[in-house]
Amino acid sequence: MEKLVAIVPAAGAGKRLGLGINKAFAVLRGAPLIVHCLAMLARTQLVSQAIVVLAPAEVEEGSELLGRYQADYFSSLPIKVVAGGKERQDSVANALAAVPADADYIAVHDGARPFAGRAVFERTLAAAKEQGAAIAAVPVKNTIKVVDAKGVVVDTPVRSTLVAVQTPQVFRAALLKDAYAHLATHPAAVTDDASVVELLGHRVVVAQGRYENIKITTPEDLVLAEHFLEELQDEEHEYGK
Repeated sequence: MEKLVAIVPAAGAGKRLGLGINKAFAVLRGAPLIVHCLAMLARTQLVSQAIVVLAPAEVEEGSELLGRYQADYFSSLPIKVVAGGKERQDSVANALAAVPADADYIAVHDGARPFAGRAVFERTLAAAKEQGAAIAAVPVKNTIKVVDAKGVVVDTPVRSTLVAVQTPQVFRAALLKDAYAHLATHPAAVTDDASVVELLGHRVVVAQGRYENIKITTPEDLVLAEHFLEELQDEEHEYGK
């Protein structure tokens, strides 16, 4: 069976959440957000190891915190904590250096997305096995407008061609490492890991995500997350973990 390693970026300040702390440590229903994310990864039974990326000043404290929750939330999932960099792409590059040499695939998954679930990981991994690079995404529901600096509409893309990108983003390990090596020598502004692979000219395909796979960014997202966690914990209580 191929070995899938997950890189979990969680080094952002989370300013839009307004808590004054890294949102990865925001407590939801008894545990920090990052713990719920790692518990989800463990439940997929697809991930052999998770490499969590935290801000350099948070590595020691974060490692201790995760150690306290591991037995109860993700006992089957080995984890390693590494220090992030200035930008997200720097954080992922740091994590890549810690990926075991025998990893076949790498999934990059936001630490603020605890609701992806096994089915999304299965679909994205299957697509990556066929094409080398795949991302979870969902169709855009709203009409999208492109506007200029003055707020004037300059274009209306065809909605049926648009998707909202999520994570996981899954890649053959060698491909993602090559892509980041190329980025190091050909700097570019990128917003996700698929963009890094696209710079190599490699095709990236879309796998079906789920609308519940939200990235917790604003206070409103916290309310939704509480609701989703309540439903999840009720199901586990009724049917067993």
